[in-house]
Amino acid sequence: MSYVKHQSTANKKISNNETNDDIEVSIIIPSRNKYPLNLFTLYSLENQSFNVKKMEVIFINDASTDETEEKLKNYHPPYIFKYIHCTQKLGRARVRNLGIESASGRILIFLDAEMITEPEFVQNHYNYHHKTDNLIVTGAMHSKALYSCIFPEFSDKFTNKIEKLTKENNEIYKRFKNSKHPIETPYPLINKDDIVQGHFKDISYNAYLWFEEIISNYNEKLEGFMFPWMAFLTGNISIKKELITQAGLFDEEFFNYGYEDWELGYRLYKMGVKYVVSNKMPTYHQEHPVEERKWKEAVGNFGLFTIKHHDVDVLILALELARMTDLNTMNNILKEYKSLLKSYPEQFQVFSEKFIYILETIILMLEVDIRHFNIIGAAGFSSEAKKELQRDIQQIQKLERFPNLTKFLASVINS
Repeated sequence: MSYVKHQSTANKKISNNETNDDIEVSIIIPSRNKYPLNLFTLYSLENQSFNVKKMEVIFINDASTDETEEKLKNYHPPYIFKYIHCTQKLGRARVRNLGIESASGRILIFLDAEMITEPEFVQNHYNYHHKTDNLIVTGAMHSKALYSCIFPEFSDKFTNKIEKLTKENNEIYKRFKNSKHPIETPYPLINKDDIVQGHFKDISYNAYLWFEEIISNYNEKLEGFMFPWMAFLTGNISIKKELITQAGLFDEEFFNYGYEDWELGYRLYKMGVKYVVSNKMPTYHQEHPVEERKWKEAVGNFGLFTIKHHDVDVLILALELARMTDLNTMNNILKEYKSLLKSYPEQFQVFSEKFIYILETIILMLEVDIRHFNIIGAAGFSSEAKKELQRDIQQIQKLERFPNLTKFLASVINS
């Protein structure tokens, strides 16, 4: 491991061994090649209603090759600012653990480096934990999106979309019109004053249908949702440090993109920690180019997740990841499957083994990037095993209580 640490609060230097007992909230922001978006995120944290003497921001530069090091190493905001520069890439899990290890606050807020916050962001996170123990709070599912910068990688399709959005604010639209294409470096459309005045919200928009699907079907406590740990989204989430320490921090085998947050969230869920999805601390995600390799990295990390937690609650995520069902249908399939085994534990034990094997096969097909045709054949079911499964489905259909489960299995047999 290789990193260099700088710490500062305003113009005052703090030694690496010194702690501040007054700090109650530590905000952990990992960043890799996110300049200037990360600067806008930091600006928004300068504008908090929460007492800045009781909050610290721990910014971990994970070996960025952009201007982050040059621009932020001497950054002096009003809050306590700890800047850690990793000279070698440590990966998403390790850098967050480094932030946890450096944190002085009893409440941790994880925030992505491209998230702009509103003035009540820290205070509202704090209020939840001040009143209740054993809690994880996320505002990520109420996030909106905006284009704070034009990037050279953006196609004409993106720039046309940005032009349309910026028309909602005359000043920002003028900046867009003044940009000269093609651009060679990121071109900012907003500035610090836009963040202080809230003008950036004029060009924000609803973009995350997956989040909308959850918050429109389930309440703040996610009652009836079989996957509450999906709310462990490190773009905007808070938890007491003692809980995350008990769970064992992030698993550092998750080096690349994806699932390191859900894996920890799942461990916390099994510990009995409760989840809350709140609309009181929304964030605004600054859109940026996404590398194509991230999909393969995510699939690989999902496979690692299923190895570490070979539970049906995790394996079944393959259905949505493979676009075989939507989120609500997957939720209903799992709910019905568990209800079936609870009501008829002996009668459908062999069926349960076949169901798990089908999920394992879908995961394998995802990892080798094969389309989901002939799943039963890929699973190696004999003709007799297939007939047994069909008989099981017919028996379950007669119970008239498990429509989502039987419909899915019928589609698998016909695939």
